[in-house]
Amino acid sequence: MGLKQGVKAAWDKALSPLFEEFSAEVLVQSVDTASTTVDPLYGEPVAEKQFTDPVPVRARLKLEKDRLVLPGGEDIEIDGRITVRSDELEALGISLEIGSRLTFQSERYTVVHREARAELGEEFLLVRVAVVKETT
Repeated sequence: MGLKQGVKAAWDKALSPLFEEFSAEVLVQSVDTASTTVDPLYGEPVAEKQFTDPVPVRARLKLEKDRLVLPGGEDIEIDGRITVRSDELEALGISLEIGSRLTFQSERYTVVHREARAELGEEFLLVRVAVVKETT
């Protein structure tokens, strides 16, 4: 058994069940690009975003104020980070991208940054996003 297969086996047998044990249910809504008017040059919504129906997903949450430095050097205030299993997102057909909405305990958050985590070869096991709490 090679290193990649060993890590994958450890993930499947021990780490993935632990992830489930210490996770909570989060409702995910992707931006419905077919129903949202988007600026053709910048790819940004020019009207109110339309979202897909909420889909429940298991996620690890770390909700606390923090500062995040984006790849371009810009720094932003975030309200936490949420980590989701990549295989669950793929199985549900969810695209957890910037602008997606996450709801946890009746609070809504918007994804402001996305990063793939725990890469095994060319396969990503986890996706972590930085979120900002929506104000009503």
